[in-house]
Amino acid sequence: MLILKGLLQAMMAMTLTRNAQAEDPDLWSAFNTSVNGRIHMNLPMALPCFSRYNGYPYAMDSTLCSQIRKSYTSATFRAEIVGVTMSSQNDICLSYPEDQCLLDNTATPAALPPSTSSCNQGNLASYALSVQSASDVTAAFGFVRQYGIPLSIKNSGHDYMTRNSQKGSLVLWVHQLQNMSYHEHFTPSGCSNGEHSYGTSLTIGTGVSSDNATVFATAHNTTLLVGSSPTVAVSGGWILGAGHSVLSPVYGLGVDRVLQFTIVTPDGMLRTANACQNADLFWALRGGGGGTFGVVLDATHRVEALMPVAVADLTLPASITAKVAVEWVALQAELGLTWARQGWGGHGAGTYLTHVNPMPNIANLSDPSAAKDSMKVAIDFVLAHGGTSVVEVLPSWNDVWERFIKPSARSVGGIRILGGRLWPQSMFETRDGRAKVISYVKNIRTLGFDPRNTYIPTDLPFLVDGSNAGYDTNTSTHPAWYTSLWNYGGGMNLAWNSSYNDRLQSILNVTYMTKMAEDLIGPGGGAYVHESNMFTQDWRSSFWGSNYQRLLEIKKKYDPDMLLNCWKCIGFEDSKEDQTRLPCQHKLQMDLDSIVDDHHI
Repeated sequence: MLILKGLLQAMMAMTLTRNAQAEDPDLWSAFNTSVNGRIHMNLPMALPCFSRYNGYPYAMDSTLCSQIRKSYTSATFRAEIVGVTMSSQNDICLSYPEDQCLLDNTATPAALPPSTSSCNQGNLASYALSVQSASDVTAAFGFVRQYGIPLSIKNSGHDYMTRNSQKGSLVLWVHQLQNMSYHEHFTPSGCSNGEHSYGTSLTIGTGVSSDNATVFATAHNTTLLVGSSPTVAVSGGWILGAGHSVLSPVYGLGVDRVLQFTIVTPDGMLRTANACQNADLFWALRGGGGGTFGVVLDATHRVEALMPVAVADLTLPASITAKVAVEWVALQAELGLTWARQGWGGHGAGTYLTHVNPMPNIANLSDPSAAKDSMKVAIDFVLAHGGTSVVEVLPSWNDVWERFIKPSARSVGGIRILGGRLWPQSMFETRDGRAKVISYVKNIRTLGFDPRNTYIPTDLPFLVDGSNAGYDTNTSTHPAWYTSLWNYGGGMNLAWNSSYNDRLQSILNVTYMTKMAEDLIGPGGGAYVHESNMFTQDWRSSFWGSNYQRLLEIKKKYDPDMLLNCWKCIGFEDSKEDQTRLPCQHKLQMDLDSIVDDHHI
């Protein structure tokens, strides 16, 4: 009974809203009834490992805690839990280090904090609604509008920008939307057969993972572009932010290929958005970012036929020096343009490279020599330094996915602040341009960045031309996506128990890195809205460029009351009110801005 009382006290300690009426338990009970009992307290995943919750006594569960510790860094495990995300900066209150509920992710299994520690709510929402239908979303919008409760949206939990969680909010968890259907021919709703009639397509529910969607597509003899992490949801934030894939150099971004969205907008209306109806909303959803224009229930994607795919998986020893890592990145900068023109796309890094290529002249099942010849310089470098090289042509994308992409999925659960930028193709066309790229890799070492931790996605729509490929590249994502080669920048990892000063210094270092990249790139660059510096000051131009103003107009049309108002999303204002509303980001942003302004960074 004492523990139950403590839990109730702990939940009451979480501030939902400045509207006292919204704290009434009877109010929440009635709302819970209206959505068939799917409202629940959003407890932090690691809570069973603590004896205190928000400062009040709590009953530890040693059995459940043991399971959590063993699976703490597993993305598959976390994707099924609403009270945690993949990157812990979303879960914790970054500006207040004591306000968190983390274990030590560097130990295996994850290590417990001191026994006197309290599991605190951090930046996690207070309550969660497991969405199963449009009516759930409509009810939620009506409820938060009436009582002034903040709202957030969470899917599988992939986010570096703290947008899928918000302290004191009601979170709509859309992970349960798992519907999938196959269309031999697809005409978007409201369109006439002809100009807007397409071939084979798949409708994928918002909660469906890249892995499950790939299995479904393969079962229907098709190839679907997906994210690189098996747990990334294909019709969620991935598609809304751009939808970059290792197959994008040849087949375009996800936003180029999506044909239709089903969405509930903040007015509670269920809408279909495509080229023929709600066309402005359709444009905005193709790059305007997640958690902004409504709750997407599903999306319909164009697919390709099954085809052979070449793969090059090259790995350097973990023991290489930083100097060798810089040389390896320099080689990728030297050859990256040639590889992209041949159709290669994938992920490079300071110690490895995994690229794929579906172009018929490279992906020859009976003779992989063309693929090996294309990658010869890189293969020779890796072997000369004691590394390993695998270059093959496999029968389908699914074979590549199962053998190379899924096994390389990264562990999760850390705190990582990113500083990525989109690097224009023009920088790789000249010796001077490539020298600038490498100077950046070398210079950010002075800020504590190890070049062995370099990560270079080369998955931009390099060969895609909407005029001849049939793709609609008139999207709302930053125009730089269509003129760039690399999506690259430094980042900093923070310890699970880092102090405020540690966090501020790391964010300042990432800001320096971002400024270095911006100065080298010039006006032709931009940034990926979901994987860049979350504290950048020029976020509107960095994330959306010339598209921002039109996106803002569409935001005001469909969400005039700003029911969806996430961190540096469309419509967010850098005002004291907005950042006070988001306290976990506020103090760090203010202190960072003060330093940046004082030092003219």
